[in-house]
Amino acid sequence: MNAAQEATAAEVPALRRWGAVLWPSFFSAGVATVVFFALIDPVELADAAWPHVRVSRELGYSLGFFGFWAATFGSSLFSALLLGHFLKTAPRA
Repeated sequence: MNAAQEATAAEVPALRRWGAVLWPSFFSAGVATVVFFALIDPVELADAAWPHVRVSRELGYSLGFFGFWAATFGSSLFSALLLGHFLKTAPRA
């Protein structure tokens, strides 16, 4: 990374960097949830996976969404880290 790229990376506020990871992962999780649960009923999935645990449909959708969000967040964060700018901070004077 050259000096100009490092300076540009340091100027981006931390909130904006986190937003660049969180927002696409949130959107992708929403799409994945819709597609997955269009085909799979969360109550039937829970009955097959954990027959001794009672899961409502709403809880199944919520757990599925947050599971997809965690997976897509990990993917987005890994991509940001590979770009090399994510954890850069402004130089101290």
